[in-house]
Amino acid sequence: MNNETIQNLLMKVVDGLATAEEEAALQEAIRADGKWEQELRAYRKIKEVTDSMQLKDLPDSYWQGYWASVYRTTERGIGWVFLSVGAIILLATVGFVALGDFFMSSDVPLIVKIGVTAAGLGVIILLVSILRERFFARGHERYEKEVER
Repeated sequence: MNNETIQNLLMKVVDGLATAEEEAALQEAIRADGKWEQELRAYRKIKEVTDSMQLKDLPDSYWQGYWASVYRTTERGIGWVFLSVGAIILLATVGFVALGDFFMSSDVPLIVKIGVTAAGLGVIILLVSILRERFFARGHERYEKEVER
């Protein structure tokens, strides 16, 4: 029997997965060479240590902060993106309808139409951004980080 096979048998015996024939084969290898007895003891010691190991429990406050920040950041971020894009599209459509005659007129040069469109979109985006920022600031207390509830 080669060394790799014996080491596999050692691990099976330590894990309690060896058949009776495999255990007998390992005992035969141990009788033939005493180093396998030492290795079996070392594997059992390692298993004993690893079986008794546990991960350190983290305080509940850590987990509350973690989950709150991950989900809140992700969900609210995505929500704000969709709300902002939707508001921009709606306001841009209202602006286009309101200025329909202006945009359809052939008397107005194309560069002026592009300029009005760009300025209008800029105003709409800034308006949505300011409203979002005001709404966000209103929902936060000034001393939120200093007081634990």
